[in-house]
Amino acid sequence: MATRVGIIVLSGTLDKVMPAFIIGTTAAAMGMEVGMFFSFYGLNAIHKEKHKNLKVSPIGNPAMPMPVSVPQILTIMPGMMDFATSMMKGMMEKHKVPSLEQLIRQAKDLEIKLYPCQTAMTLFGYTVDDLIDGVEKPVGAATFLSFVNAGDKSIVLNF
Repeated sequence: MATRVGIIVLSGTLDKVMPAFIIGTTAAAMGMEVGMFFSFYGLNAIHKEKHKNLKVSPIGNPAMPMPVSVPQILTIMPGMMDFATSMMKGMMEKHKVPSLEQLIRQAKDLEIKLYPCQTAMTLFGYTVDDLIDGVEKPVGAATFLSFVNAGDKSIVLNF
């Protein structure tokens, strides 16, 4: 049995979801079995509509590169989240980083198991019909952890 990688996606921001999918698809391409567990706001990454509009929040993110030095207090101004998101997407396009949609498609092609969290779905009132095609049936944390634990070696990452 191969190494199993479990990736827990709790955040619904683009700057957290992208690295989760990049690491997941890379691990799968290296022959590892990968399962991604989407809970709380991370569930929006596999929501049919909401995944198209994930944002980057500059608030509380002092490491975020800005074209000019911006005091952290100014990141709460209206429009800064849209500006940060646009800037990030522009940098991704310039450097040919795949979009979230491309990474989701690649994850499905690589047979990564995309597990929606049943508890979060209940909490937010989502149904299976709200989710993108190709995800696993909603599961609890125990099912996801059993998947990860069944590998010869297990790696768990949290985003």
